[in-house]
Amino acid sequence: MPDTAKIVLRAERIRRFSKKSEFSLMVLGFLYLAVYSVQVLVQPPGEIMGVLNLTNTAIYSIFLLDLLLRFTVEIPQFRKLSGWVTFFKHNWLSILAALGPHFRGLRVLQVLIVLRGVAPYMVNRSQRVGLIIGVTLPLVLYTAALSALEAERGVEGSNINTFGDAVWWSVVSVTTVGYGDSYPVTTDGRVVAGLLMFLGIALFSSLTALIAAWVVEGHNESKDSPK
Repeated sequence: MPDTAKIVLRAERIRRFSKKSEFSLMVLGFLYLAVYSVQVLVQPPGEIMGVLNLTNTAIYSIFLLDLLLRFTVEIPQFRKLSGWVTFFKHNWLSILAALGPHFRGLRVLQVLIVLRGVAPYMVNRSQRVGLIIGVTLPLVLYTAALSALEAERGVEGSNINTFGDAVWWSVVSVTTVGYGDSYPVTTDGRVVAGLLMFLGIALFSSLTALIAAWVVEGHNESKDSPK
C-alpha cells in the first residue's frame, strides 16, 4: 500500500476511534470534576488525596492524548494557514482544557474538561441553548465556587470560608451584580473572579445571540409559510 494511502487509512481509523470514545470522555469529564469536588469539600487525608491526584492526572492525560491524536490526524493540513485555523476552530475547547490544570489560578477552567466531553452531543441550536442553560452555567458556577473556596479557605481576612459562601459569591460574580459582601482576598481567588466574570459575560452573550437567532429564524419561517 502506498505511504499516502496508509496515512489516509490511519487518519480515518483515528477519527473513528475518537468518535466512538466521545461517551467515555464525557463520563471521564464528570468523574474529573467529582474527584476535584472531593478534594476541596472533603479534604481527605494525605494518602487518599494522593490517590485522587493520581486519578485526575490520569484522566487529564487521556484528554491530552485525545487532543494529540486529533493533532496527528490534521498534520498534513498544517502546510497551510487555513489548516491551523480549522484545527483551532474545531478543537479550541480541548486546547483550553489542556491548559487549565497547570495553573492554580486557572482551576476554574477545569470545567472545560467536562464541557469537552459534553459538547459533541450538542449539535443544533436548541441543544446549544440547553447546553448553556442546563449544563455550562451550573458547571461554571459550581467549579468557580470550588476554585474560590480552595484558594480562600483559612486565609487571614478571607470571607469565603464555606461552600455556601463560595456559591453565593459565584452567583453574584457571574451575574456581575457584585454586592460586595463576599470577595476574594488572595491572588488566586482574584484570578478566578476575573475569569468567572469574563465567562459570565461570554455565556450570557452567547445565550442572547442564540435565542435572538432562534426567534428571527422562526419569524422568517412563519412569514415564508403559505397562508
